[in-house]
Amino acid sequence: MKHTLFIKVALYAAIMLTSTGANASNKDFKKLAKINGVEHVHIGKFLINLAAKNGENINLGENIIVGDKSGNILKKIDSIDVYTSEEKNTIEQLSQHVRSILDGNGWESLINMTDEDGEKVKIYQNQHGKHTTVIIFAEEDGEASLVVIDGKLDMAQLMEQMSKEN
Repeated sequence: MKHTLFIKVALYAAIMLTSTGANASNKDFKKLAKINGVEHVHIGKFLINLAAKNGENINLGENIIVGDKSGNILKKIDSIDVYTSEEKNTIEQLSQHVRSILDGNGWESLINMTDEDGEKVKIYQNQHGKHTTVIIFAEEDGEASLVVIDGKLDMAQLMEQMSKEN
């Protein structure tokens, strides 16, 4: 599945814009894995912590990379789920389910973009207590990707870490 630089920028923006705190229930998203034609990858806390401990990033595709050299960003993430499809009917179902999840229930739109090639990227967050759930939903001709990042993200720490990386 082709991932563009556009998605990488959107993911980076989502992580940078996410404020401290939040977590929406992921059981609605887990239902998406049951849609025929949807591929699902779950990355749990153990593997995320292992990557953080080793100073590695988590690569979710050609251009989607989560993490930093110190591991501080990954230490704040509890789980990452990626749902993808390349089947036209399945993409429509996936899109409808995502829209129904995002309607209400405290989801806040952070970014809603369409590029010149028609790729659409939507980034939302949901806050509950000290947890944040951030989703990135990207659709383009013949494919769709949904990334769900769940954890305790601290924007001040992220900004500080990003300035050290540059």
